Order: sequence, then structure tokens, then C-alpha cells
Amino acid sequence: MDKISDLPKIILHDILSRLPYEDAARTSVLSKAWHETWSSFPILVFDGSRCVHVHWEDRKDPLKIQDNRRKANSFLKSVDRTLVRFHHHGFAIKEFNLSMMFFHPRFMPHRVDRWMKIVSESSSIQVLKLKLQLADCFFGCEFDSHGVDNYYYLSADVLKAKSLTELVLLGKIRADKLIVNHRIRFPMLRILSLVNVYLGHEQALEDLISGCPMIEQLILEHCVGLENVKVHDLPKLKSAKFSGFREIHVDVPSLEYLHLGNDELEFPCDISIDKCRNLKVFLLGAVSSVFVSNQWLLELFDKFPFLERLELSGCITSESLMISSSRLKVLSFDACVELKEARIDAPNLVSCRYSGQSSHMPAAMSFVNCSNQVDFDVVFTIGFRIMDLKRLRAFLQNIAPRNVMVSLYLGIMKGSSIVFNEDVLQNVQVPLPRIKELRLSVAEETEELCVLLINDLFWSFRPAIISLNLKLCSRIFLKLLLEKLRCNNEEERCCSSSPMKCWWHDLKVVRVRSSPEKYENLSDCEALLDSLPINFSSPALRLNFQLEWDSLQ
Repeated sequence: MDKISDLPKIILHDILSRLPYEDAARTSVLSKAWHETWSSFPILVFDGSRCVHVHWEDRKDPLKIQDNRRKANSFLKSVDRTLVRFHHHGFAIKEFNLSMMFFHPRFMPHRVDRWMKIVSESSSIQVLKLKLQLADCFFGCEFDSHGVDNYYYLSADVLKAKSLTELVLLGKIRADKLIVNHRIRFPMLRILSLVNVYLGHEQALEDLISGCPMIEQLILEHCVGLENVKVHDLPKLKSAKFSGFREIHVDVPSLEYLHLGNDELEFPCDISIDKCRNLKVFLLGAVSSVFVSNQWLLELFDKFPFLERLELSGCITSESLMISSSRLKVLSFDACVELKEARIDAPNLVSCRYSGQSSHMPAAMSFVNCSNQVDFDVVFTIGFRIMDLKRLRAFLQNIAPRNVMVSLYLGIMKGSSIVFNEDVLQNVQVPLPRIKELRLSVAEETEELCVLLINDLFWSFRPAIISLNLKLCSRIFLKLLLEKLRCNNEEERCCSSSPMKCWWHDLKVVRVRSSPEKYENLSDCEALLDSLPINFSSPALRLNFQLEWDSLQ
């Protein structure tokens, strides 16, 4: 007998809330009891992108336009029916999550207003997420998708939802008139996220924040009409992210996590965050007015003595940096193209990451007074640029000290230009760099290039683990790699013309680990590849090969 179904609804709802939403929905077919439980489940998620797929090339196709209209109407009616049923039966609504990438300013505002009224009148509502993008010409009615007059005006009914703990607004939404014409008061709000919405001016933000004194997490990104951000008088604020503004002034001593960015905007950004003395995490991205130098780093660690994590992305830096901190645990460089050398003195450092283009590879990375357990993750994506594996090998050999555990990701697109080292046997340096994990994404489909790549990789370094996501690798590369790893024909391993043995001779053992765990040896993996359809695209299937090597003498 199914005793779980006899549990009180509140407990069954709690069980569903812990499942992925799609899995929770599937429980409705288990039994009548579960169907009734799902029909009153207080977390409502409506994602229009699941039923309406808008593509730029379909904007002038009458059949596609008609099909999109039909699917959009079906989606709208589904939201209508659900909310009317909840309102009629008095069911609680704890979370309402609406995402529509096809919002039409002429035909849909009244509908969304009606939904906001029903949701806001629920005394249980805690989470409201509204994500709207304009349909533009995808329904055969062209209008200015950038004109703020076509944005959705946030309904004043939202102000009734005094129990809100999380409010997320993303996309073509206007909140300026609501803020100007009403006194904002959300006394229980903990999370506020505004991305690409129209606020109009600085005072609107001030008025909004002043009515939400309990905010713990604040996200403001590219709010239309807002150039300057000033945040203060939020004693509970722990986490904040600001992006796309000319001025950012934060006076919040309780703040522990701060992410500042300008994306690719050219204008400089005036930043004032000195009062955030308890900052533990600082992420800085593409802010052109900040020059990361040794002096800047010294002042940074002096201002924020508790800083444990520092991430620099797309920043302008000195060619040589000295990072010295007794508390730093996590350090990351992403697309810092000017950086040529980094010396890191951080005894509590746990992990370091360098991500960038192979054409801007640093000459040296050294770790001073760091733990032997530091993980150094190196990421290079090779698109249509030249990748010189000899330079990559030199970079890895210049990581000091040699006992740093290095993980390497190489993403190689189809048609990438790779410089192979024909004289690799004559110029190999001993010992070769030992890589903790080599993660590969290889889209190349030319057999000759794949063979060269595999040989050159194993001559360049000795990975303990090779990790492959089958979705991101070409079939020909996977097959050739398996053939190379399981090769036991001495004639194929011929190296008589070289003063050194080929890399096969140093490979002792290959063990297979797969996720989901099903394949235990190389033969199983080859059978797996043969069984997969040509258009296989499951992101979940991974193959890991654990390799044991002899030392290269």
C-alpha cells in the first residue's frame, strides 16, 4: 500500500518542492491522490519558451507566424485556467514564476495585469519572478522593441504582496511609474533582482530600496534610464551585483559578496566601495576605469582585510603582478590579456584559475608559500585562432613549483588552426608536465589532424585523467582516441627512428570511468560510440580515462 499518498497535503507539497519542477509535474500521473496534490501545488512556473520557439529566420514566414500565434494563445489560456482555478478554490500561491519571450504590448498587458492581481492577493505569496521580452516582428506585427513605451507597466497590485521575500524582474518591464506614484513597502523582501528593466532615474531606485529594509541580496544590471547607483542603509545586505552603470557607490558595512561589471561598455565607471570593510568575495569584470597593478592590489587587500576570493575578468592589468594575501583562498584570471607573469604569495590559497586565449598565454605563473594542495585550473578555448601546443607545454613547464596540481581544459572548434610540433621528439624537456585532469572538447573532424592532436597532446604532457563530454566531441576524434589508448600492436608503436620511445611505452594502465556508470573498459566505450545516433546531443554522458604512466627517463 502507498502510505506516502496518505500524508497531509502540506507534507506532500514539501516533498514536491524538493524535486526539479519537471519531475514534480510527473507525479500527477501516479495516482488520483498525487494528481490532486499536484493540482494544488503552490509553486507555479510558466515558461513560454517551452512551447513557443521564436527564430530570427522565421520572422517573415506566414506559416511560422501563424503557428507561433496559436502556441502563444494556448500558453496564455493555460496560465489563465490555472490561476482562475487557484483563485476559485482558494488555493495558496507561494511562488509565481512567469517567463515570456513573446510579450506583445498591444494584446497582453491586460492579461498580465489580471495574473498579477490574482497572485498578489494570495496571502501566501513569497516569490514573484517576471521575465518578459518583446515579441517584435515574430507575430507579424512590427513595433519598436527598444521603445520604453512598449514595455509592460508593472501593475500596482504587486504592492499588495506584503509577504514577498523575493522579487525578480527581468526584461521589458517598467517600474518607474509604480515607484513614483505609490509608496513602496515590502517589509519581508530578502532578494531583489532588476535586470534590463526601466527605472527612469536615480530617485526611483532610492525610493524602492528605502521600502525594502531587510534586503540581503541585491542585483541591478543594465537598468534603463539609470546611470548612477547609490546603495546605503541596508543593514542586512550580504550580496550585491551591479553592472552597466557610470557610478557605483556602496556604503554597506555588512556586505560580504560584491560583483561589479561593465560588460563591454566603453564608458568609465566611478567606483566607491571603501566602506564595505567586511567584504569576503570581490568579482571585477571589464571595468575600463580600473587598472589592476601591484599598487592597486596592495590597497585592495588593505581596504578589505577579510577578502578570501578575488576574480578578475576582462580587466586591464600590469604585465607582471604580485598577489600577496594571508587570507586569500580563491583567485581567478579570465581574459586578462595584458598579464604576462603572476607571482602569488597566499599560504591559504586553495584554488587558482586562468582562462583565456592561447594567443595571450602568460610566460610564467608561480606560487610562493602556497599549500601543496593548490588546484590550478587552466582553460583555453581555441576558435579560429592559432594554437601552438609547444607554447602551451612551455607555459605548463613554467608553473612553479612543480607539485602544483594542474587541471587543463582545451576547447578546440572545428577548423581551428593548430601548430603541431614536428620536432617534438628532439625537443622534449624532461620531466614532462603532469596534469591532474585534461578536459577535452574537440569538434575537429579531420582524421589526420585528430591523430596529430592526440599524439602531440601526449607528447606535451602526462594527464592522470582525461575527461570527455560526448556532446562536445566529434565522433571521429573519440574513435581515434579510443584506438590510440587501447593500441597493443608493437608495429604501430614503432619508434626505431627516434632516440626516444614513443608515448605509448610510458602508458601503463588505462581505466574507464563513465557517468552514468555503465562502461568499464575501452571495448565498451567503442561499442557505445557505435550505438549512439549521429545527432546525439545528451549533455549528461561523460567518459573519464584514468591513466598510469611510467616516468619519462
